[in-house]
Amino acid sequence: MSITAEQLQALQGLCAAAQLHREGTQEIVHLTQLKVRVGSGAHIVDAILWPAQHAGYTSRLFLSQPFPEKAANWTVHQILGRPWHSWSWQGVPADLPPLQMLLCHLDALK
Repeated sequence: MSITAEQLQALQGLCAAAQLHREGTQEIVHLTQLKVRVGSGAHIVDAILWPAQHAGYTSRLFLSQPFPEKAANWTVHQILGRPWHSWSWQGVPADLPPLQMLLCHLDALK
């Protein structure tokens, strides 16, 4: 999936610091200081939106810290030279617009 300037701008409406990066051949979105609702609380974390297949998932969201109280089976992955945490969350299609994809992933933490 190639992310358009318009799609990146939509993500920047939610996270002003959203930037495109490449990890190998994959275009990904680095979301710095993303506000994440976890249960009834809010947290500020860094995130990576991986808008394509990764490790058996159709798309992935990686966070700078895990929230094991809200999601199961957390794993650690090295992306952009640092560790990122992700949980077992299936069914977010890679053909969604990136903003919608991000919101679907974040729903698992509410």
